[in-house]
Amino acid sequence: MRPASAPVTSPRIRKAPGRKPSIPRPKTASLRSVSARIEKRDAGAALASLPADSMSILITDPPYRTVDRHGGSGKLDRWFGSSLTWRQIGDVLAIARSRMRADGVVFVMTNPDGLREAIGALERAGFIRVRPITWNKVAPGLGGGMRHQTEYILVGYLPGSRTLCGADLVSVPTVGPNTANRYPTEKPADLGRELARIASIGRGDHVVDPFCGSGALLVGSAERGARVTGYDVAGAAVKRASERLVKPAPKTPTKAPAPTRKASKPSLEGRLTAGKPAYRNSAREAKPKVRKVTR
Repeated sequence: MRPASAPVTSPRIRKAPGRKPSIPRPKTASLRSVSARIEKRDAGAALASLPADSMSILITDPPYRTVDRHGGSGKLDRWFGSSLTWRQIGDVLAIARSRMRADGVVFVMTNPDGLREAIGALERAGFIRVRPITWNKVAPGLGGGMRHQTEYILVGYLPGSRTLCGADLVSVPTVGPNTANRYPTEKPADLGRELARIASIGRGDHVVDPFCGSGALLVGSAERGARVTGYDVAGAAVKRASERLVKPAPKTPTKAPAPTRKASKPSLEGRLTAGKPAYRNSAREAKPKVRKVTR
């Protein structure tokens, strides 16, 4: 009979006292990314220069005319020389449609006053279905008259558009009017993050905003590792978006010249002992003493 083998027991894993096992977290791309490009260009000309099947997502808040840019303090009029009709915006969207991938989708913002015209512009541009997402601004801000508590993000679908996930109502607070360096029509970066999550944007996607303004709507896509491109005709907008999204080129470190040490003059003792053999203070190499013998 063979002796019964001892049962194999799995070794116990001892946990260090007071320490919890670390859970690896997914790495996210830096907000200021080398894969972001912001240019001062006309939207239509910039999109026409892109190759076919090069854009997967378009997210934009176009300068539509249903916003009163001449009333109040005239602040918007100073930032924007002109605005566009929805027919003109539709021509830009048609160019974008011809440059999109098969699974592409567009997000176009509008206020309630321009909702009907915006839907018509997307349909004329060749998108087979348009669905609105309602943005609850939480706090509509100050101002005279009746203010908009909500705005709309219109989703334009292609025949092979990717599946979106999430609800058609997003609640994100607006950017406060007293925020430092605020762009006049700046949207909150969290709204761009919500849209990036709904569209499952990630690495391999190319996200374009042809009317990028402050670049806030591209923040979520950049954080998820997508390649982002923004265009605007306003120099202030390009500067603001570049500061937010574009990572500066690394500076080549210049080596400082090594400090030169001034040669010191030898001391008097050094000059006297120059050329003479040096003796160490040891028993082996000590200089032998001459012993005088007297008779």
